[in-house]
Amino acid sequence: MIALDHIALAAATLSEGVDYVKTRTGLIVPFGGAHPGRGTHNALTSTGGGSYLEIIAPDPEQGEPDTPRLFDLDATTTRAALKGGPRIQTYLLRTDDIERDMAIFREHGFDLGDAVTAARGELRWKIALRPDGKLDAQGVVPVLLQWPEGPHVSENMDTQGLILHRLEIRTPLADELTSLYRALGLVDDRIEVIPAATPAITATYQTPNGTLAVLGD
Repeated sequence: MIALDHIALAAATLSEGVDYVKTRTGLIVPFGGAHPGRGTHNALTSTGGGSYLEIIAPDPEQGEPDTPRLFDLDATTTRAALKGGPRIQTYLLRTDDIERDMAIFREHGFDLGDAVTAARGELRWKIALRPDGKLDAQGVVPVLLQWPEGPHVSENMDTQGLILHRLEIRTPLADELTSLYRALGLVDDRIEVIPAATPAITATYQTPNGTLAVLGD
């Protein structure tokens, strides 16, 4: 099993990320929790179809972590980019066998690092992370995670009627990424891979009033 899990919208501060989404969608994404030892915290809302939106930012209450922050947030290029406002840093796929699918990534030339245990409150899950915290291909190659058995975490999240309509992945690696999706067995008509010279990720959501809102542009 492989499926789109969530989209990670990075911000310099969590309040800045929440304000950004409110300006675009009219909705206030509620606080999720902190990632102890990882130096980040987040805000979360369900976006339909077993997916959700995560706003993630450095957590000032934790100080500097012993390990790199999630999703390349420590990179100089990321910090510089976030001065211009929040951006979609990457997106995550969930699997029922993270080691199996990490091997498929490696066969296609993408190194996700190691499967490690992450936590938020009492929740535990496995996620593929590189020791240096870097993302593969500037985030256009997805991150893998594996949740515990049972209902998906989005079922217990705040639901405000924000629905993911389309996820556009622009990348010079369009052919390689499409081949990876095929090998993984990922089928999701919301995801579109578009050949482009410069990597970029945008997500379009249907809001409760029926209009479309774009994040990450």
